[in-house]
Order: sequence, then structure tokens, then C-alpha cells
Amino acid sequence: MQPFTFFISYRREDTAPIALLLKYEIERRLQFVRVSVDVEEMRVGQLFPARIKRLIDQAHATIALIGKNWMPRRSGGRSGASKPATRPRGPDEDWVVTELMHSASSPIDYVEQDRYGLARRVILPIFIDCERRFDQFEIPAAIAELPSVQAESIDYANWPVAIGPLIERIAVNLNLKKRPDADEYPKPDAAKARTQPLPDPELDSILKYEDYEGWYLDNFGNHHPEWRNVFNHVTVSLTTWDARRRVTIYDLNLALFMNKAARAVSARQ
Repeated sequence: MQPFTFFISYRREDTAPIALLLKYEIERRLQFVRVSVDVEEMRVGQLFPARIKRLIDQAHATIALIGKNWMPRRSGGRSGASKPATRPRGPDEDWVVTELMHSASSPIDYVEQDRYGLARRVILPIFIDCERRFDQFEIPAAIAELPSVQAESIDYANWPVAIGPLIERIAVNLNLKKRPDADEYPKPDAAKARTQPLPDPELDSILKYEDYEGWYLDNFGNHHPEWRNVFNHVTVSLTTWDARRRVTIYDLNLALFMNKAARAVSARQ
């Protein structure tokens, strides 16, 4: 299964810092997602157009960041009849336009089960620190349909309090799962909860047997079994969550099984 992938389209002189911040926030707050930002994905020697198109092809959604300098601005009014403040750039010389054109026209490059039920790529415009109005810009004909897409907005000043709700709305619209705000633990098993923990003196005596070589009492107080691997050493800490996070016969059985497995691996080497 492929992670749900976003491509962020932005103009470097307009919203480059926000692109990286948004990537971080999306990947931090949502489960099983990936965010492509060209400044990170590009490598020296790669053809810019081909690489960007490939990133878009592998994306389920394109986020279009729209700041004050996203496109040439109209010199006044909402009617759209005024003269543009700067000369519009054509699609062949404006990579932002090319990215959005390709996002709208190219198919999602995954097999059916990896498309998250999408028939076509989702386009998500987000206005950054400017009015949520497309008519303040001269929109090239090549992306004339973009203003019909429902847009979001966020300002630099309210970023800390607004970014969470913004990403939550994106998650709801795309049926994506949020990462839990806190650790989630299972309900204790009733049978294991009745298991009496082993007192430290008894544990200390048991762990002296050869079958438990390498195990020792650690009163650090870990809440759950933990594995840590550094080079060729694996450290495992065991407690029974259901029995108030104390060591029980279940932990001794698991430790015995792990030692037997380790010896079997060593014997084959």
C-alpha cells in the first residue's frame, strides 16, 4: 500500500518557507502520508521538468500555495477589468502554471488499490497571508478552472493556532487519519490483570539460571516492552502492561523463548 502523497506547488519568491513548514506539519499530524517539496526532492544533475512531473504523477493531491506574489496582480477592483500590474507569464515560462496544469491533467500513477478511491488528482489551493480571492490575480487561461476549486487560507500571524484545524479539515475531506495526540494503550486483559507480579528477590534468583543469561533487573520503570538496537547489540526491556507494568511469568516465558531463539541463530552461523 502506498502512502497518501501530497505535492506542494509554490513560487519560491512567494511562499517557499511555508512550503517546508506545511510539509513538516502534515507529516507530523497525519498518519501514513508523504509530502513532496521540490527543493528537497531534486538532486544535482536531474532534469527539472521531468523530475517535477514525476513527483506530481506520484501524488494523490497537489497543494497550491497562493501568496501575494503568486501571479501578476490586478491593479485594482474586484471586477477583473483592470490592467494587470505586471506582464503575465505563459505556461512555457512559468513552472507554477506548468505544475498546476500537469496536476489537473495527468492521471495518478498508481494501481487502483493505491489511489484511495480517487478518480483524479485533488487540487487544494491555500491562500497564504493574503485575501482568499482569486480575482486579485491575473489567472492564466491554462489554469482558468482553478478559481472554481474550494480554497483554504492561513496567515503568518495565526499560524500556530490555525495550522491544526487547517490540516484537520484536509484530513476530513480526503478521509485521512490523524496521528493520536497522545499515546493510546489497549484495555488490560482481565486474566493477565489478575496475574501476580514476581517479587524482586524471586526474580533475581530466577535470572541467575543459565537459561536466562543476559537478563537482569532494571528498575528504570518502562511502561511497555521496549526494543533498542545499536549496531550488533539488541536491548529488550520487558514488563506486563496488564499487571500494572510489573514483571510476571509472561515476561519470563518471553525472555526464555528469546534466549532459545538467539542460541539457535548463533548455532547456524
